[in-house]
Amino acid sequence: MKFYITIAVVLFINCGVYGKSVNDYKQEINSKSQELDSVQKTIQEKKLQKEIYQKNEESTKKELNEVESKVSSLKLKGAALKKEITKAQQNLKRIGQELRFAGWEKGKWKDTINKEADLFNRYYYGYFRVFSDLVSEKLYCEVLSKKKEYMVRAEKKESIYKISLGKWQAAQKKLLELETQLIKTTSQHKDLKKQKEKLLETAIGKRVAAENEIRELEASKQELKQLLSKLSKEKKKSEQEIAAKKAFKEKRKQLPWPLTGKVITNFGRNKHPDLDTYLISNGIKILSQNSAVVKAVSGGEVMFCGEFRAYGQMVILDHGGGFYTIYGHLGEISVKEGGKVKTNDPVGTLNSNGDKNAVLYFEVRSDGVAEDPMLWLK
Repeated sequence: MKFYITIAVVLFINCGVYGKSVNDYKQEINSKSQELDSVQKTIQEKKLQKEIYQKNEESTKKELNEVESKVSSLKLKGAALKKEITKAQQNLKRIGQELRFAGWEKGKWKDTINKEADLFNRYYYGYFRVFSDLVSEKLYCEVLSKKKEYMVRAEKKESIYKISLGKWQAAQKKLLELETQLIKTTSQHKDLKKQKEKLLETAIGKRVAAENEIRELEASKQELKQLLSKLSKEKKKSEQEIAAKKAFKEKRKQLPWPLTGKVITNFGRNKHPDLDTYLISNGIKILSQNSAVVKAVSGGEVMFCGEFRAYGQMVILDHGGGFYTIYGHLGEISVKEGGKVKTNDPVGTLNSNGDKNAVLYFEVRSDGVAEDPMLWLK
């Protein structure tokens, strides 16, 4: 499998090596460089956007914390206010009871005094006057006076409780108004909190989106850099290949022979010596002595060496610029794949399998197309 793949790559794929010219590479590099500049500019813009989103996010977080703090404070105030309202209600209940008792007490003493005063008047100032005495009258007056003091005291208590009741009723009214306002303010701050939470989600979303865009753009930037590096290398290689192609073309009719011998099969159409038919040959066959040293006709890199079908032991040299030379029917190979050779360096020897003479198959290819070696050899 290695042989088929190697030959296919060397002889056919390289036909498209010069599909792109140096100018093509220059234009592509220029286009990709502009694209890279645009991506870098976009990255900077996105980074600035990200900074703005981060500032908005931080500002919104701060505002949200302030609102949350205010809501917590309002909750504490609400709890304290409820206690005050409860206290006011309790006081109103207690004072109401005290007021009712003071009123009842005042009424009781008033009724008692009225009855006893009526009785006193009838007894001491009526027809019983003749039977009364001054001492008992005086005592009776003192008792009535004392009871009147109790009534007056009860009236004062009633008056005080009425004033106190009015104050606590006013206090309760004010507390309830404060509670209503507090509930309204708390509700407004809760709504504001929801708004800030939504704004924070939006700010975070925008910042995350910007970060994702930056990551994608950074990845594109790295890919573009790698592509530019690859294109630059290919451009350089293309320039080198063009130079190598030009240099090799100048060797036309100047290449040394791979070995001394006689050409027994020409390039192209040849008649078979035993069969009444013609065969097409992509190279030439050179008859030479057994164990004759086969040399490289030009410097290059060993692309393949080994057994390959009817070619037997074979070596393929890459001379650059799309030019290759092939050496077949070798007895031994003296180079290794990937190795470099110079002009006239040995690549192997011929093997005649016991015969006195041996044959070398030699081929020249340009961009995968076989050419007549006789047009290249001295």
